[in-house]
Amino acid sequence: MAIPLPGTPIIVDIGSAYTKIGFAGEPSPRFLFPTITGTEKYKAVMVDVSARNIYIGSDASKMRGVLKIKHPIERGAIMDWDDYYEILNYIFYSLLRIENLSHYPVLYTEPPFVQRETKEYIARVLYETHRVKSLIMIPTPILSLFSVGLTTGVVVESGDGTTWICPILGGEIVDQSVQKLTLAGTDVNQHLKNLLMREGINIESSAVDEIIKDIKEKNCFFALDPEHPPKLDESFSFTMPDGSNINIPNYIFHEAPEVLFKPNLLGYNILNIPQAVINSLQGIDKYYWSDLLSHIMISGGNLSYSGFEERLRSELVQLIPQLGKIPKPKIVKTSREERQKMKLKEKSQKKEDTCPHCGTLVDLTDGKEFCPSCNGRIVLPELSIGSIKLGTNPKIEKGKRTCPNCKKKVEDEDSIFCPYCGKSFPLTEIPEVPPEIVKNTPPAREFSGFYESSEEVIRFFVPEHLQFAIFNGASILGSLPSFQSLFVTHEQFQSNSAALYKNISEIF
Repeated sequence: MAIPLPGTPIIVDIGSAYTKIGFAGEPSPRFLFPTITGTEKYKAVMVDVSARNIYIGSDASKMRGVLKIKHPIERGAIMDWDDYYEILNYIFYSLLRIENLSHYPVLYTEPPFVQRETKEYIARVLYETHRVKSLIMIPTPILSLFSVGLTTGVVVESGDGTTWICPILGGEIVDQSVQKLTLAGTDVNQHLKNLLMREGINIESSAVDEIIKDIKEKNCFFALDPEHPPKLDESFSFTMPDGSNINIPNYIFHEAPEVLFKPNLLGYNILNIPQAVINSLQGIDKYYWSDLLSHIMISGGNLSYSGFEERLRSELVQLIPQLGKIPKPKIVKTSREERQKMKLKEKSQKKEDTCPHCGTLVDLTDGKEFCPSCNGRIVLPELSIGSIKLGTNPKIEKGKRTCPNCKKKVEDEDSIFCPYCGKSFPLTEIPEVPPEIVKNTPPAREFSGFYESSEEVIRFFVPEHLQFAIFNGASILGSLPSFQSLFVTHEQFQSNSAALYKNISEIF
């Protein structure tokens, strides 16, 4: 694949399980590899091989039988900085192979609330070691939300190590309401492994983690009602890498991811995902609850099992009444200054006109209002809008009404004003409604400014590829011309390290 033109941002998304690398404006990552490193176990075995000091990503996964596998990032935190450097070298020099990085800015994704020292140290590594042109570091929930075209909503993001519940308003994270759960893909793997051991299935292999992950990703799902799961075949035959088959009971596939809703299955005394969403909303003014609940965004590969959206909806519907009444969004009225002022339109004066009564052509230059032939009104009166003083009732003579002011007969019985003098007639009196009808009429319902049911307010946004939601958001954001000005150069960072903490909500 050709390298894009200089100035195109490079997207670096290093997660606990997988690393995604690509360029802004591209629909998917160019490179995807597991975030693992490996060093040789037995040097004698590697004598005749052009052995490397370290193997990274897919290379380490292929040779894991003779390598010591390490995960340099756990629960979103960098545990081994030496391996982290090697991953960056692998990205820039082995995969992308860009001759001069000083021509390319870097968009680096980071989890929320990274320590200041860690963030600035990563920036110095990219600036001073790899000589990147400029840099911007953005929290992953903002990118996830932007991948579906939103800037306000609740992001439920679950990867391999952590799950984040992040309310975002106008592109800015509401810090005091963010919930971090140490409940993610690793815990689902562990629970799946425990369930298999309970059934007497003990996988003895150097690739046990990959086998467990493969079983989970291909077969696990969420049951809408875990007490009454769907009826399936009793067991499922899974082929191991060595060609042998193991029979796995089908109940394990919906029981394994259940830890996301029941952390006590692993002995964790923490909130589950629906409880964390409610707990997050309680730290925000209820004025924003409607906007947030109607824009729930699901992100992360750990939530890609079928049935998660339906299960989360059913759990939230049961918990939302704890919040009380949720107000509906109010219609914003424009201020008087913003309203368009009405301008008077000059009325064209007629010099002559035909009488509508007798057809005589009348000269209007002298301001005539009545026809000199039949005395009929030619110019209709202008009625003022507002309080109108009602005139006296017209007299009825020989079945026709007579105006009490100009004494002329009014042919239109339904007219509310005299067509000759313009005086208004009072309306006919409304007959009184019998008390029996009033008693049997149901009371009028008041308009409620609150949602009547929990299901009415909840709405989900799910991207096509949950695993690539962060990358896709970064790809879209990095391709915006208005976003280019937010990148920080090395000189700006040296003069003021606070430039790295720019608020990107200003471009939304």
